[in-house]
Amino acid sequence: MIRAFRTGSETAEIQSDDVFKITNIALIITSENSLKKAVKIYEGIAKKVKAGGQADIPEIINIHFFIEEKKTGLTSRAFSLLGETAVLETPSAERVKPLKASVEGYKKLSEDYFIKRLFCGYNYIVFFLAAGAAVRIIAPFLKDKFNDPGVIAIDEAGKFVVSLLSGHTGGANKFVKEAADYIGGGAVPVITTATDATENFSLDMFAEKFGLFIEDGKTKIKIFNKASLNGEEFGIFIEDTDIFNTEEIKSYIGGFKNAKKIILSTGSDISKIDAKNKTVVSFRGVIRGAEAENFAILRPRRLVVGIGCNKNTGFEEIEYFVSSAFRENNLSLKAIRNIATIDLKRNEAGLLEFGYKYGDFIDFYDKDEINAFIGSDKKTNKTESEAKIERSASFKHTGAYSVCEPCAMMSAKYGGKLLMPKQKKGNVTAAAAIVY
Repeated sequence: MIRAFRTGSETAEIQSDDVFKITNIALIITSENSLKKAVKIYEGIAKKVKAGGQADIPEIINIHFFIEEKKTGLTSRAFSLLGETAVLETPSAERVKPLKASVEGYKKLSEDYFIKRLFCGYNYIVFFLAAGAAVRIIAPFLKDKFNDPGVIAIDEAGKFVVSLLSGHTGGANKFVKEAADYIGGGAVPVITTATDATENFSLDMFAEKFGLFIEDGKTKIKIFNKASLNGEEFGIFIEDTDIFNTEEIKSYIGGFKNAKKIILSTGSDISKIDAKNKTVVSFRGVIRGAEAENFAILRPRRLVVGIGCNKNTGFEEIEYFVSSAFRENNLSLKAIRNIATIDLKRNEAGLLEFGYKYGDFIDFYDKDEINAFIGSDKKTNKTESEAKIERSASFKHTGAYSVCEPCAMMSAKYGGKLLMPKQKKGNVTAAAAIVY
């Protein structure tokens, strides 16, 4: 199988089903002193990756040292230092490089094209500049906390590591703590987010920690974080407990000052939430009471959509069909983790556009993998005659006996539970499985 990621305008492919997150870090070097601090950050990340504790989710980390083109001496020094410290530049057993560093040049730091490139393609941007200078540079490119990268400013002496932008959703607050530790020498992480400063629970950090999408996040984050700061009581209700370790969630909540104000419950009847503010974690598309201001819906990004389509099927047709199928099965598109399909579709523009819009990556399987899985999977609700008809049609065009259902279940791993069986209309087939 091939797992394909889209990062900015680039696509990366790996032959592994374990790594499904790519983190791009831009370090903007301005002097010899800032280069030394940047190398310390790289070394710290490298040691953490080597120890196997780089993140909650396995990831590939790309670190780019950006230096002004005219500073040739500084560039040469950067190559030399990276050559001395590179510890993970060889692929793992799965042929994946978990960490890679490179040195690139830029003409002017104030050049719009360069900053736009950083905002589109990087998770973190680290400026070794005064906070005010960094703010002026990024100001024209700011959108919102759901789209902006985490932006960090580190002073020339490496004394203060400041979280400037996207502290929660973009991860800047967490990054500055780690970066200050890597730099050492008493470097101080500076975080001004209210919930962090007061050590209270925040809705967006909870969502980030457990891979959840917040419906109407711009509004709900303000309401619920304000409630948290004001000491109000609110409940977190988890509808499907099979995909979460509730003890881990309890432990996470217990680390905040206002933990006693947060009521965690599970089950199928959300009407039993006994709290002023209600948070529901659910795959379901329609939830009663969700229109209320004090009601927040968090979507577990644990659905895999298996898709089959005829050649040259457009994005609009795929999107319309999958959206309709999800509505009919009461599932939310916001709960999609990724899509999966047969490798014959690796160049289908419409399918790729849908996959990268709604998922984190796309899994491609060859016909032999699919057929082997079908042969080993005995779970089916179809009669033998129905199965033969479907398989003969699919086999004729792809060489695989079926596409959408087996691809969804393989990508979900361990034969993940099928929540939506095969749906078909026009040029598209789709199925959805849950990731446990």
